[in-house]
Amino acid sequence: MEAEDETNVFNFMSFQNAEELREKLEIMDPIMVGYDPMNHRSAFKTIYKIISQAREEGEEVLIDITSTTNLTQGVALTIALMFRNSRVYTVPSEKPAWYVTGNLGEEEFLKWFNNARNQPGINPIEIQLPGYRLEPGTKHEEKEWEREKKVLSLLKENGGQAESISDVIRWFGYKAASSTLRNRFSRIINRLENKGLIDANKGSK
Repeated sequence: MEAEDETNVFNFMSFQNAEELREKLEIMDPIMVGYDPMNHRSAFKTIYKIISQAREEGEEVLIDITSTTNLTQGVALTIALMFRNSRVYTVPSEKPAWYVTGNLGEEEFLKWFNNARNQPGINPIEIQLPGYRLEPGTKHEEKEWEREKKVLSLLKENGGQAESISDVIRWFGYKAASSTLRNRFSRIINRLENKGLIDANKGSK
């Protein structure tokens, strides 16, 4: 199957599935948004815009990647890692029937399509994403991230390294490195090291 034909097949399937879903969810007044599931740029721009808008409005997003293309699955997972308001799930079929038979518009293809989309599914499975996201999830975390970024900026301004945590504390404007401040900044340093952003010497004070 040539790439162009494959794109047409996916576009046809996506449209038919979306129309059926729109009818079933009519009471919720769903909004149809078109995109090309075989085009990375189209998929990324569309999904990113939807989730970003939902975040601004304080809404949670559930992304169903069932029966979509491998490309769009990858895009959806990538974007979900960028936003804390998004979750991804899929509904596996009891009997996967992906191998296309016939050509678009032919009776053989329509028979395959109707059979494939009417396969019974098993329980939905949520894709367990890492807890770390590319944006803070709470006001507290946002403040912690700002401190982390400031530590990195101060390290850069001071030659890329510090002799001790006490130096970092002084760079922040504190006159003395109390035990409370040492503990707080030790946690910041540990988080940065866990993220692979710095190499910390545990013997520093």
